[in-house]
Amino acid sequence: MVIKSTRIYTEAGCVDGYVEVARGRIQRIIPVEQARKAEGHVFDVGDNRVIPGIIDIHTHGGGGWVAKDSDNPDEIRNLARHYASRGIACFLATASLWSIEKMCDTISFIADTMESGNTPGAKILGIHLEAPFFNHEKSGAGFQTPEWMPNPSVEMAKRFVAAGRGHLRYLTLAPELPGAEETIKYLTSAGVRVAAGHTNATYDELIRGVDWGVSSIAHAGNAIRMIHQREPGVLGAMLLEDRLFCELICDFIHLHPQFVRLVINNKGTDRIVMVADTSDMAGMETGIYDTKPRVTEMTPEGVVYIYGSDVMNGSSKYVLNGVENLVERLGYPMEEVAKMSSLNAARLLGMERERGSIRVGKYGDFTILTDDYEVLYTISEGVVVYDAQRDDACLNPELLKLKRR
Repeated sequence: MVIKSTRIYTEAGCVDGYVEVARGRIQRIIPVEQARKAEGHVFDVGDNRVIPGIIDIHTHGGGGWVAKDSDNPDEIRNLARHYASRGIACFLATASLWSIEKMCDTISFIADTMESGNTPGAKILGIHLEAPFFNHEKSGAGFQTPEWMPNPSVEMAKRFVAAGRGHLRYLTLAPELPGAEETIKYLTSAGVRVAAGHTNATYDELIRGVDWGVSSIAHAGNAIRMIHQREPGVLGAMLLEDRLFCELICDFIHLHPQFVRLVINNKGTDRIVMVADTSDMAGMETGIYDTKPRVTEMTPEGVVYIYGSDVMNGSSKYVLNGVENLVERLGYPMEEVAKMSSLNAARLLGMERERGSIRVGKYGDFTILTDDYEVLYTISEGVVVYDAQRDDACLNPELLKLKRR
């Protein structure tokens, strides 16, 4: 495969030229003035933008499909296809709060699906477990089931790791809870990155968590202790601590645009990881849906609520929507935004040598966009996994049936 564009956003800057991909990896990046004759079929996308394939490490579902509690392989496969239609080249399938047995089953099932090797669409890089070691004061999304939110324990963490069979890559917990130190140290020794989230930690408690192995903050600004003049909290620690990455939802619904600017300008673009935190409602029509375990409402503005409350239940927007917001509304250069939508996620997961940017030797992961941020193609490891002229968005017809008429 040879991709030709006037705007290829490589790790070294924007190039007018060609990218040659063979055996799934980038072989050459050739500026147009140095090009002779490209070898192989030229995939000419004109002036459309070629950015590194988007990596979303915190996303529960979309298009009516879910990863968080699925036990149907077609569900995960269709979710991967739907994600590809939204420019996502790679993702962590994110499981969320449920009973311990159900979470273990879900983790094991996702691992089975990954190992089957026949998942179309975006590539599953691993599993993110956003659960169960939450501070009850910051449980979020209306969770009122204390027995599902135990204190951290190594024994329970071992069950999750065993269920994942090497595919559990990331886990979110509250580091101030009893048992957190031993659990964090065990998880990091098992190769699992740990995020602090759904946490009411003080500044000092959060820094201790970082010393134990916490490497990021989950959905900064949501379900965490914020800054107070006498207690900097989780947000203060995140802004000041250079060891921490910061997940940031840039839909401008979860966070005010100027809050997003404040975080990016203070944290820097090398440590921001754009995430969507989408639910299965992302990409669906406005209305009320009789979903389980709670009825869900999608507003005309694209806000997903637990019906009858003001509690947001995940995002309806994708990382790509955040890319557009940062470039068009806040004025950040695409070169910097591309780091936040791809490379930094790879860095957090320890995969930056393999993917996350357009550089020779890395996997050929690309998202190809119009100036209106419409996805033309998504390419994962040199394979076109979404073609706007060929493929649909893969929406779940069963969820549409749950919409109240």
